[in-house]
Order: sequence, then C-alpha cells, then structure tokens
Amino acid sequence: MNYELRLAWRYFRARRKSLARFTSLAAIVGIAAGVASLILAQSLARGFSDEMQDKILANTAHVSVFRADGAEISDWQTIKASLEKAENVKLVSATTYESAVIAGAQATSYAVLRVESRESADFGFRISDFGFQDKDPRPKTQDRPVEISLGKELAEKNFLKIGDEAEIILLENEIAPVTRKVYIKEIFQTGLYEYDATWIYISSDDFTRLKERPNFTPTILSVSVRDIYQADKTADWIRASLGDDLKVVDWQEANQPLFAALSLEKRVALAIISLIIFIAALNITTTLALLVNERRLDIAVLRTCGARTRSLVFIFLIEGLLLGFTGIVVGVILGLLGCFLGNYFKFINLSKEVYSLSYIPFHPNLENILPVIFIAFLLCLAATVYPAAKASRIKPLENLRQQ
Repeated sequence: MNYELRLAWRYFRARRKSLARFTSLAAIVGIAAGVASLILAQSLARGFSDEMQDKILANTAHVSVFRADGAEISDWQTIKASLEKAENVKLVSATTYESAVIAGAQATSYAVLRVESRESADFGFRISDFGFQDKDPRPKTQDRPVEISLGKELAEKNFLKIGDEAEIILLENEIAPVTRKVYIKEIFQTGLYEYDATWIYISSDDFTRLKERPNFTPTILSVSVRDIYQADKTADWIRASLGDDLKVVDWQEANQPLFAALSLEKRVALAIISLIIFIAALNITTTLALLVNERRLDIAVLRTCGARTRSLVFIFLIEGLLLGFTGIVVGVILGLLGCFLGNYFKFINLSKEVYSLSYIPFHPNLENILPVIFIAFLLCLAATVYPAAKASRIKPLENLRQQ
C-alpha cells in the first residue's frame, strides 16, 4: 500500500473534532438511508410489475388473433393449423369474449363471459394453474344444466356458491336480451381483482347450448408461446402469414400503457431519491472541508517533503470515498433487510379494487441494485472533488510560518 492510501486510511480512522465527527456521521447515515430507500422503491416497483405480468400472462393470451370488426372467424380451424406450425408457438386455442349480466337470488352484476375450447386444457395460461375451490361431486347427466366457472369476487358480490343456480343475461341486442339458467360448477381465483370480479369461464360445448347454436365459432384465436419475450417476433410472423384480414396483438402491445406507466414510475423514483442521496453526499464535502482545515499543517509538511499535487488530491479523494462507501454498504444491507422483512411480514397490502393486487412483494435483484450503487458512488465522488482540490492549493510556507 503506497503512502497516499495509508494516510487516507489513517485519517479516516482518526478521532475527529465534534463538528467533523457529526458531519461524517450525517453523511454516512444520509447516504445509507438514500441507498436503502432507492433499493426498496425499485424492488417494490419491480415486484408490482412482475406480479402484474405473471398474472396477466397466466390468464390471457400471449398473442391474440382476431378480426378488426370483431366478427367470428369462420375458417378458424384452417388458421389454427397454420399457426401451430410456427417455431415459438406452443398451442392455439379458440376463444370468445362476450358481455353478459349474471343474476343471483340476491344481486345482479355485469360480467364477461369467456369461452374456453377443449384445446385449452393444456394451454399455457389455463386457469386451473391457480386452483379451484371444491368442485361439485354430482355425476354428470345428458340433461344437465349449462355449467360455468365463476370468479371469486364475482361470486361473493352475487352471494353465489358452488351448486347454486343463477341466470345469465346475454346482451345480444337491445330489444330482446336472452336469459338462460346456469349452474355454478366451480369458483376460481386468479389473483387479479378485475378478472375475479368480472370473468365467467364456460366451455365451448356449454356456450353453444347457452346460445342454442349447432357449432362453436370463435372470435379470437389465443396463441400460447414458449418464450414470452419472443412473442412480438411471433406476432410479426403471424401478421406476415395471415395478411391484413386479421389483426394480431401480442401481450406486450396489449398491455403497453400499463407497463409504460410502471417503467415511468421506476424512473421518477430513481431520479427523486437520487436527489436525496446527492443532498446527503454534500455532507462529505462539508466533512472534507473541515478535515482540510484541521490538517493544514500536515499538508504543508507533505508538500515540503515533496508530495505532489495529485497525491494530496488522491488522499482526500480516497477519504471521501471511504465515507461514501461505508454509507453505500450500510444502505445496501438495510435495503435488502427491508425487502426480506417486507416479504416475510407482507407489509405492502393494497386495496384490490384500486390496484388489482391485494399484496405486492419486493423483488430485489442485481439489475436494480447495481445502478443504485453506481449512482451513489458517482455522487460521492463528485462531492469529494472540491475539498480535495482545495487541499492541493494550500501553500506550505505560509502554514508552517503560522505554527
């Protein structure tokens, strides 16, 4: 270790006068608090984004194919066979969404009727991945009523449970809405309030019986892909192969406003809390300025003995960075500890009606932590420049004469 590093380490460990000691402690505490807050904020934003993405992808198509006018896809079987030839395509399912009203004995609510074809049994976002409540044990018969699976929140709003009968009102036209009796077979929970409060799953067979049609013709082909981050390229291939008759939307495009808002939130939090770290780093400037004033004699002796200007700058630069590094290390430890405790005790509980999620976990990772460390380090480095440069301009003869 050369003498610059030895002196910097010695000065860092030395007992300081009261004001310098206070500003040193304030700098470390401030930087630690800023770094910890930034890690918590970034981890929380990442956790919210991951939860939303996982639950959206688990319940909606990775790529959707439909007609621009919303009409039924008459040649869907031919298109389905063509799409399944794509390299990244795992499965193609015929789906239909239709607005409806469900009426129980005590309440009535708006709902979205989602039709699932038989192929959906192995689909990537099959709702059975989330588990259902108890299923009805009664044996199936040929004259059984139309069966539906109801979202948990929707069931609670309408005071419905498994085994109850309800009415589905289809709003096909404004003159004569169609009313059909249905049987609650299952109650599911996806974890997203918007889905659990409005969605009703129904098989394609039961849907044709509900609509009194001979066959099921979908309005949407839901495509499941093996690599969700290649969904946009798969969507481009589908557009090229199908032409302009059908519209193709991948999950990133469909949810672009949501994820753009989450990304903006992360950037704003990063900018605001970085200002807090910058303010805390100014205490390093104050501390080093006081230390330079305390050690004017030491600096004069070093200059008399031949110490170069860059050596003096380096000594105080290293001392300031040691203060900043201490604050950064403490902040990272506190931030990770806060994430662990937040996940363990589930501190972040939200109103599911407003935020769709009732609980948000912290998801810290290197991708979020490394930029925080880098930003804090740069701010600490900038805070040491002025006092280090001031130390290098001290004139040795004048200071030695004053002693």
